[in-house]
Amino acid sequence: MKFYTVPIEGRRELGAYTLLSYRWPGGGVEPGRFVMARAAGYPATLDPFLARPFSFYDFEGGVASLLFEVRGRGTALLDRATGTIEVTAPLGKGFEVDASDGPAALLGGGIGVAPLKILGRDLAARGVVHDVFLGFLDARTAVVADEFPGASVATMDGSAGAHGTILDAAPDLSGYPAVYACGPNAMLAAVKDAAGPDGLRQLSVEERMGCGNGSCNGCAVPVEGGYVRSCIEGPVFRAGALAW
Repeated sequence: MKFYTVPIEGRRELGAYTLLSYRWPGGGVEPGRFVMARAAGYPATLDPFLARPFSFYDFEGGVASLLFEVRGRGTALLDRATGTIEVTAPLGKGFEVDASDGPAALLGGGIGVAPLKILGRDLAARGVVHDVFLGFLDARTAVVADEFPGASVATMDGSAGAHGTILDAAPDLSGYPAVYACGPNAMLAAVKDAAGPDGLRQLSVEERMGCGNGSCNGCAVPVEGGYVRSCIEGPVFRAGALAW
């Protein structure tokens, strides 16, 4: 897989998360797609050996941005990177978006809010009315909700927004012709049940990825009849296709 050295354009702390922006001269940045990223210096430094997958948070004026939480060495090195980072071209299959799909509900849990920013921008450009519902652990992780004006928020400890899960902040999802969601699998399964089978229901899964190109099969998810790789056939799936 080819990596490109790209200049860092900016970095912001959003509570528990980091928003890292870089200039991307290529195309292919679409809602729901992802990129493998790592700190510059590979292969001189093989620690860590693998790059990390991140959904695109936004893309405007040739600048792409990634939202992530420092959870280990790979993300810690990215968080401290200066000057440049190394990224792949956009990967995976993103959300299916159509101007006739509105009104739409966008749901993000924790770091799963990442692809909703660029998705909301795309929907707005198509004239699709949409509501945003966000769920977090606590007020610190909910700081990023300020990036989504008008969003309904819930936190597990009640320190920001409604007290409870994301579904405590959302109305009856079955009334939306289109539902888009990203977050932990348990949240996605709950959203799938709440939204029902009618209409466009798309879920972006969060799976550990080793390669990002389908070689390692480490990101397999269950579907009717077997398993598929979330880095190739996903990470966005029609809700009905997932065997949860």
